[in-house]
Amino acid sequence: MKALLLGAVALGLSAGAAQAQISQVDYGTLTGTQLVTFDDVPGGGSPGTNYDGIFFSNGVGFAERFVGQTRTTTSGGFDSLSGAPSGGSLTLQVGAAGQNLNIFTNSGTQVLTGLGPEGFPSVDAIGEGSFAALFSSDQSQFGFQLVGGNNGSATVGFYRADGSLIQTITLSGLGSAFYGFQRVGGINDIRGISIFNSDPAGVAFDNLKFDVRSVGGAVPEPATWAMMVIGFGTVGGALRRRRGTLALA
Repeated sequence: MKALLLGAVALGLSAGAAQAQISQVDYGTLTGTQLVTFDDVPGGGSPGTNYDGIFFSNGVGFAERFVGQTRTTTSGGFDSLSGAPSGGSLTLQVGAAGQNLNIFTNSGTQVLTGLGPEGFPSVDAIGEGSFAALFSSDQSQFGFQLVGGNNGSATVGFYRADGSLIQTITLSGLGSAFYGFQRVGGINDIRGISIFNSDPAGVAFDNLKFDVRSVGGAVPEPATWAMMVIGFGTVGGALRRRRGTLALA
């Protein structure tokens, strides 16, 4: 188990609802015991492992976005999400081949990144794409460790099981720090989250924390990995970014 730093950096915050439904809190105050470290799925040294399908880590499903959301490319080459999840039930949507998700080893631990439009294994794709996480159970809290922030911004959307938006929060002045969120009143209705960013060098995520065990899927047997995973990086090496320094080694 990775050592968890207790504490979060309270950075710039704006809420997408007139009345806050989600409070930003110190990560160290989150009482949840469920943790996604991504150590239970293939990763490896930079550029790591490319995922062209939905994958699960500690019972949580991951993909580029939710069905109904629209992904567009910003002028800086980042993913941006708009629109609302559709279909009456929150469902994960996989991105284009090479533009979905990526797991690789950073300083001895595995981290998650979204893959931007440049596509895997380009260093200008890693960390610049969006990602969505879907739980099988409703949550009242959520937190994560952000790696490699370079004073950019990230937008976090919180959704109910029917796809309705609880709140959107924009974090600014990103740095390598821990971020925590708590549903106002302790209500358990967070079924999924989506995140996209515009940080100059892109960002990675680790130590996702939540409070109700999720059993939304299982890690596939080794024989089925070929159906989901393309490209396995060599262990070791360092990621070098053209547009900045995503502090990953």
